[in-house]
Amino acid sequence: MLKARGSRIDGVIELKVDDEILVKRVESRIRQNPGAVRADDNPETLRNRLSVYHKNTAPLLEFYKKQGKLSSVDGMAPIQSVADAIRLILALLKPVR
Repeated sequence: MLKARGSRIDGVIELKVDDEILVKRVESRIRQNPGAVRADDNPETLRNRLSVYHKNTAPLLEFYKKQGKLSSVDGMAPIQSVADAIRLILALLKPVR
């Protein structure tokens, strides 16, 4: 699809997270403010999304790693640290044309 558009993937950023901590955060948000939670923001939906990610997307990480295109970021770090790490990766990313 990208080739047909004259585009390519120059880099991939992986946010490394702890699945169970993410589920616990959703559960905590629900307990703290149940009226402000989206209908699809629940532990079962998150677990399903994580399962789909691990089955369909995560296997691609090794492919991009072998190409030298994979950068990993600790997604459990504070938001500002994650944002700064992503900005740095993007700044250093040199498109391959």
